Amino acid sequence: MQKIHVTNQLFTGASDRKSLYDLNVPEKWNGKLIIFLHGYMGYKDWGCWNLVEDYFTQENYAFLKYNVSHNGGTVENPIDFSDLAAFGENSYTKEIIDFEAILQVVFQSFDEVPDIYLIGHSRGGGVALLQSDNGFVKKIATWASIASIKDRFPTGENLKGWELVGVYYRENGRTLQQMPHNYSQYESFVANEKRLDVEQYCRNSTTPTLVIHGENDTSVPIDEGLRIARWLKTDVTVILGANHTFDSTQPWKDARLPEALKEVCRFTIDFFNENEVNDENQEKLSLLAQLVQIAEADAALREQEFNFLSIIARQLGVSPNEFNRIFEENIDYQPPKFEADRILQFQRLLLMMHIDQSIGEEELRCIREMGIRMGLNPAATNKVLERMHDFDNGLIPPNELMAIFQAHHN
Repeated sequence: MQKIHVTNQLFTGASDRKSLYDLNVPEKWNGKLIIFLHGYMGYKDWGCWNLVEDYFTQENYAFLKYNVSHNGGTVENPIDFSDLAAFGENSYTKEIIDFEAILQVVFQSFDEVPDIYLIGHSRGGGVALLQSDNGFVKKIATWASIASIKDRFPTGENLKGWELVGVYYRENGRTLQQMPHNYSQYESFVANEKRLDVEQYCRNSTTPTLVIHGENDTSVPIDEGLRIARWLKTDVTVILGANHTFDSTQPWKDARLPEALKEVCRFTIDFFNENEVNDENQEKLSLLAQLVQIAEADAALREQEFNFLSIIARQLGVSPNEFNRIFEENIDYQPPKFEADRILQFQRLLLMMHIDQSIGEEELRCIREMGIRMGLNPAATNKVLERMHDFDNGLIPPNELMAIFQAHHN
C-alpha cells in the first residue's frame, strides 16, 4: 500500500451527522493500524494528539484518529465547541455507532483489513474497552480510562433535578463554555446499560489490554485504572507525577511530546510490538519451509536449490541459526497476511521449481496445493502455471503476475 496522509476527511457517524477523521499510512507501513479514540470534551487535534500520531507512524504503524460525531465541533469548525446543541445530544451509544462507522472507513480504505490496535484516552478508553469482543481488534491500550459509564451520571436528587429540567451544564475549564448535557444521555444509557457495562466487557475480555494511568490524575482517579486492571487480571502501568493528559495541554506549542506522554507512548508501542517479532520470524520460516517442500517434491534437495534458499533467507533477514531450523524441525504453516506477499511467495515457489530445469507432476501438484492453502484463487494459480513456460526460469514479470491474480478476484 502506498503512503497515505489525509486530514479532515468526512465520515458519517451517529444520527447521520458528518464528522472528520485523519488517516496516516507511513511509507514503511508494518501492516498494522492504530485507531485513536479521544476523550470527553476532546477532539482529534487536541493538544499533543498530532504529535502522538507522528510518534506511532515513525514506528511504521498506520494511525487513524477521528472526532466523535457529537463532540460539539463541526465539519467547518472542528476545534473546540461551536455546536453546543450537538454536544448536549451526545451519548455513549452514539460513540459506539461512530466507532462502527470508522471501521467502515477502514474497510473501504484498505484492500485487506489490517490488524487493528486501539488507544482510548479517558472516556475514549471506556469506549475502547467496550470493543474488547470485536474480532477485528487485536490489542487495546487505555490511557487514563474511565472504569464505569454509570458513575459519570448524577445520582439522587441531582438525577431527579436533571430529569425535571431536561438538561444540566458543566463548565469547560479552558474555554469557559457552559457545556449542556441533555437528560436523553441518561435515557440512552438506561436503554443500553448491558452494552455499556465496562466491567463485564473487561471480565469477559480475551483481548490483550494495557492499562496506563497518571499518578496524579484528578479528572479520572487512578482507582478507576486499578479497577479496570483487576477486572482484566492485569497490572496498571503508573506514570509517576503525571496528570490526566500526561502533562500535555491545549494548545501545545512545543514540537516535542512532554516526557510523561512520551513515556506513555513508549509503553504502548512496546506492548503493541510484544510477540510480534516472534510471529514475523515464524512466518518467514514458514515461507522457507514451503520452498524446501517444493524442492524435495521430486528428489532430495540439490545444491543449487540450497543456495537459492540461502539467498531468500538472507533477503528475509533470517539468521543462519534460524535457517537451520527449517531442516531440523517441523515448522508450523503461517501464510503471509497480505495477498501481495502471498503472490510474491508463489513466485518464489515457481523459481524454486525451475532451478533444476525439470518440472514433475508431483511438484505441480504440490505447488497447486500450496496456492490453495495460501488462499490464492485456483483459477489464477493455474493460469500462472500456464504462463510460466513463456518466461526464462518461470519468472513472470511482477506486473503481469499481479494482473493475473487481480483478474481472478472473486
